[in-house]
Amino acid sequence: MGYKGLATKYQRSSVTRLLCTLVLSSILLACTTGPQQKGPLEPAPDMFGLTDRSAEQYLAQAEQAPEPDSFSWRVLAIRAWLQQGNTAAAEPQLARLRQQSTPAQQPVIDLLNAAAALAAGNSGLAAQQLSGLSPATLSPAAASYYLLLQANRYEQQQQPIEAAKVLIERQPLLDGQEQGPNLDRIHQLLQQPSPLALRKAQNTANDEQINGWLRLMAILNTDHAQPAQRRWQLQSWRKAYPDHPGHRYLSDDTGPVMTLESYQPAHIAVLLPMSGKLAEQAEAIRNGILSAHQGQSSRLSFFDTNGRDMAGLYQQIQQAGADFIIGPLLKEDIDALNGLDPAIPLLALNLPAYQPDLPHRYYFSLSPEAEAADAALHMWDQGHQQPLVFAPDNELGRRVAAEFNAHWQQQSGRPARLAYFTSQQSIESDVRRALSNAGAVAGVSVIKGSTEQLPATGAIDAVFMVTNTTETRFILPYFDFVRDSRAARLPTYVTSRSYLPGGEAPMSELNGIRLADMPWLFGGAPQLMEEVDTLWPTVGSSWLRLFAFGYDALTLIPQLTQLREGAPAVPALTGELSLNERGVVQRRLQWMEYRNGEWLPGDY
Repeated sequence: MGYKGLATKYQRSSVTRLLCTLVLSSILLACTTGPQQKGPLEPAPDMFGLTDRSAEQYLAQAEQAPEPDSFSWRVLAIRAWLQQGNTAAAEPQLARLRQQSTPAQQPVIDLLNAAAALAAGNSGLAAQQLSGLSPATLSPAAASYYLLLQANRYEQQQQPIEAAKVLIERQPLLDGQEQGPNLDRIHQLLQQPSPLALRKAQNTANDEQINGWLRLMAILNTDHAQPAQRRWQLQSWRKAYPDHPGHRYLSDDTGPVMTLESYQPAHIAVLLPMSGKLAEQAEAIRNGILSAHQGQSSRLSFFDTNGRDMAGLYQQIQQAGADFIIGPLLKEDIDALNGLDPAIPLLALNLPAYQPDLPHRYYFSLSPEAEAADAALHMWDQGHQQPLVFAPDNELGRRVAAEFNAHWQQQSGRPARLAYFTSQQSIESDVRRALSNAGAVAGVSVIKGSTEQLPATGAIDAVFMVTNTTETRFILPYFDFVRDSRAARLPTYVTSRSYLPGGEAPMSELNGIRLADMPWLFGGAPQLMEEVDTLWPTVGSSWLRLFAFGYDALTLIPQLTQLREGAPAVPALTGELSLNERGVVQRRLQWMEYRNGEWLPGDY
């Protein structure tokens, strides 16, 4: 009886405790499920910033946040899933955003669509999605994401160089913690291509940051290079790119950065097309080099480049022990030799499209473009304000006219007036068109035999003619006739293509024209000219120019480093020679005036 009462009492006590527990649980449950006061919502971060949370966390934030923050949180969630390759989870959310997005949000949708296509391995679809976007119109973070997607696309398409170039463009848009991984990925991508592919990818269309990467990785990816050659190449690279981020991937065993001391080569290799269709021109250059070399202790070796592979020829030069190279002459041979990144100083005898800015690489040429540049500087010095360029309507004429115009604008801040002629039959109408409408409006398309309608600031006060002797003689009278034969002739400047040897029968129609050419042809170095006349009495002016070209190439070698560091121009047979920052030889020519069969110093 006592036990039963005790049990009943215990049961009642248990029921009471159970009821209290249930009531308390109900109260707590009501507190958690019923209306409650929310704390301040977290503002949405940049939707294209760093993703450092799980997709589920971003989505939870999106469910609580109002628009437009909710949109940003969903973008981050989608990006996080796509980074994991979880397209199944990302697609429903992306479909929802597509339906709800505003026109202003469409670029974001395009970026996400491209990311989803890449996650699914469809780089072609990704390219379509990205084609309508431009980084310039996006926020910095969105532009960075756009470039990342482009890099991923190129990588999927097995184009590591293009992928790396995009990541190099992306680097300035990244904050500190993202820059290191981006650089590492650039380095990893550029470890894949061959040195030849990396060298071929270097060109003027790239900025120097890209070309610096390509050249560095071409050096590092070359397995068979001799240690001394690699050290020389890396020292050269360090000097050319002192602030390049690629330095982080170099060890400190490349030795000190090279200093540019005067070249005193013991063995000079000269690369010329000694056979084939350019053999005569090469022979003239060779004779000039040999003449300049008289009395020197260094050794000269001539190598025929005609039909030769540059890689094999360079190996032969190395085996011969040469420590300086003059040549090659042809642009394609210079490009091929540059592609080998020779560990020997080089003075090329032409100007290729791309000139690497390297401390041991130099370029010397007799190009018509260089003459046009000199003409623009000279005519500006003479006080002209509105020149007319009259050139043949062909590739050479337009190239030379464009070079003149570029240098004229650098001096004056204004364009020259450019006009082109097509044939003898149309010369009169071409000249009339060129001289008329001096104040024409820019933007009119150029047609054959037409004037390039550039904004002019006043009446034409000088003419630069890109013509040979025959063309000059034929065209000049038309300028006099169209203007007014009684009026004074416009000051007319021509290139060396219009040169006539002095002492020949006078051509009165040429009186007053002003021509730029080598001092050598106007009586410079008379003793050397006498020697040449004795040895080669029948050669013409073209041969003499090439002889002087070879002569100056050899005599320039010990002066190259000082000229590159800003030393004053040096007088030479081909002109006053200086160097620009890329190692390109600049020529200032001698200007003379034609008077009754002779070239005389102008009084202008």
